[in-house]
Amino acid sequence: MDTFQALAVAAAVWRAGSFSGAARRIGVTPAAVAKQVAQLEARLGMRLFDRNTHHLAATEEGRSLLERVSAPVQEVQEALASSRAARVARGVVKVSVPATFARIAIIPRLAEFLARFPEVQVDLRLENRRVDLVAEGYDCAIGAALEPDSTLVARTLATLRPVLCASPAYLAARGQPRSMSELSAHRCIVMRSDTTGRLRDWELLVRGRSHKFIPDPALQLTDPESAAAAAEAGCGIALVGMHHVARALMEGRLVRVLDGVQGPRFQIVIYYARRRLLPLRTREFVDHVVATVPHSPDLLACQSAFARDASS
Repeated sequence: MDTFQALAVAAAVWRAGSFSGAARRIGVTPAAVAKQVAQLEARLGMRLFDRNTHHLAATEEGRSLLERVSAPVQEVQEALASSRAARVARGVVKVSVPATFARIAIIPRLAEFLARFPEVQVDLRLENRRVDLVAEGYDCAIGAALEPDSTLVARTLATLRPVLCASPAYLAARGQPRSMSELSAHRCIVMRSDTTGRLRDWELLVRGRSHKFIPDPALQLTDPESAAAAAEAGCGIALVGMHHVARALMEGRLVRVLDGVQGPRFQIVIYYARRRLLPLRTREFVDHVVATVPHSPDLLACQSAFARDASS
């Protein structure tokens, strides 16, 4: 017999004044209530209620016990109910994610998540930076793969790489470079680190070998999506992640430059604090992202491009 459960039933009988009244509140039969009370009396070695066919009243010993335990039992029941409710995913999930990745891979499948978990609110912070989850109050973040960190869990979402690209109009006017040396004569759209302020050199792979190229910047930007837009506008040649330009390449608004040349591959991961008891809302969001992101049409287009490069 569960003593706590039996005490809860006896307290319900005392408050209701009858086995039938307690049974209605608990949702069981009067016979089940009477059985629980009888078992509790046997365990305690005392009679809690005097009863006959028409009347039930607490004994002096029963009243003394139930007056002391009724309120604590109710508090424990409420605490347990609250704990069970906490196992329902609810609350705000605060997420840091690069804007382009959110647009092509997270937001298109977000309605499914919100429908499955109507008590969860998603707070997407669109930013291209590494965040401190604990200090800044984030539940999880998405970005380039991290250095190994025992305090974090990182799950891979996609493997990508930068590619050289320019608009058809720019290449028609300036010519398509055929080698790295010819690339030096072109206008380049260069990324500047928004943390250090330094211009980023281009690391390029040619036949599997790494080459460092120092571009002469015609335009400097700190946002990769803006760099892709500038390339599409004819400002020059840009080196940007394939996911920023996959759709523009498919639609002919941009053209690959030096097909056999690209940047080194990198991983996009979702990372969160290593906790034994991760909030359910965070775990469900992470699992949803891991399951759906690989099916993003833009990321599938990236994988197809990688496959074509490997076979050429």
